[in-house]
Amino acid sequence: MSPACESMQNEAYELIENNHFTPLNVGRIIIFNDNQKIYGLAIESTIEIGNFRKLTELADSMGIVIRYIQFSMEENRKPTVTAIVFLDFSNAKVTPEEAVKAVLKNYSFVKKAKLIKPRVKGVVFDNYFFPLIVADERAVIFRRSVYEALFNGVREKFGSAGEAMLYYQGFSIGFEIYEKYMKTAKSEKVEDLVEVAKAINMTLGWGAVKETEIDVKKGKAKLRIYQSFECELAKNAKKPYSQFYRGAIAGVFTRFFGKDVNVQETKCIAMGDPYCEFLIKTS
Repeated sequence: MSPACESMQNEAYELIENNHFTPLNVGRIIIFNDNQKIYGLAIESTIEIGNFRKLTELADSMGIVIRYIQFSMEENRKPTVTAIVFLDFSNAKVTPEEAVKAVLKNYSFVKKAKLIKPRVKGVVFDNYFFPLIVADERAVIFRRSVYEALFNGVREKFGSAGEAMLYYQGFSIGFEIYEKYMKTAKSEKVEDLVEVAKAINMTLGWGAVKETEIDVKKGKAKLRIYQSFECELAKNAKKPYSQFYRGAIAGVFTRFFGKDVNVQETKCIAMGDPYCEFLIKTS
């Protein structure tokens, strides 16, 4: 790793340790007031230097404000890229339809441009791109209200049996996802797998993994997770709360060590700790 990259990584970990996070709103839904006029635009364009600048300059000349833009992560060698853009026409000099025509007429690098109109008053959403894909697999986003009802509902209805079910569901996921970690890392080295695991957990919103300690010879490990999506659901808990995430950790380390493991959560944000800490030991 270069000194510059290492410095940036250390800075990121410092922010994590201080519980300083910058949320990312994945967008695709824009809610606006009666004074605004916002439309969506789905674009397919060839990949060339300066294309994005030309489109932003065109929007600026028309009095259009770009509120949001997200590019689809395409294959490296694919000649085109797709994007969803939300544009504010509140003070624009042209209509949304005229803007789309201008884009297609003036720029041959734009292969497709589809206007997305608000379906209900004050709301416009991306109804063009579907399904969601992450790392070549279909993905589904669960907002907190959904996974909170799922996890807490299982606990409330089935008690300790529900907790056991969450643990073993997590274990199955962790056991399978280890294969993905190896394919992504293209390595079985501990440090490579750790970095991939950290990246995937944080990118997908599960939690920010920090301070991993792994002793392969002794068959034990320790890791800290900040803002665990599961444990933040509970407050003032009298004992560690993690079952699903703890199970996923057990599944991953069972594959890693090649032996059954015991995973104990020794600190938990549900009990007021600044992070969740897990101790892993082979049986």
